[in-house]
Amino acid sequence: MKNLIIGIIALLIASCASVGAVIDSTKSVATGVLDMTVGTVSRVVGAVAEDVADTTAFVADTAAGTVQAAADKVDSETDQLQDEEESK
Repeated sequence: MKNLIIGIIALLIASCASVGAVIDSTKSVATGVLDMTVGTVSRVVGAVAEDVADTTAFVADTAAGTVQAAADKVDSETDQLQDEEESK
């Protein structure tokens, strides 16, 4: 009977250690997956933000270029009108 009790206690101790190892492994896997997911999301959000910033800069540059071209054309036309008035 004494050997049976010692055997059961030994089995419980071993199973507690196994359960503890499983819990620790699960924590490790869960934190690894969470860390990987957060890192991936961070990189994706950063890439999207960079693309949006690049697109916004492109649109602003294009709009500025269009406005500058229109201003140059208007300036050129007014210069021609001024030249015609001065020659009269």
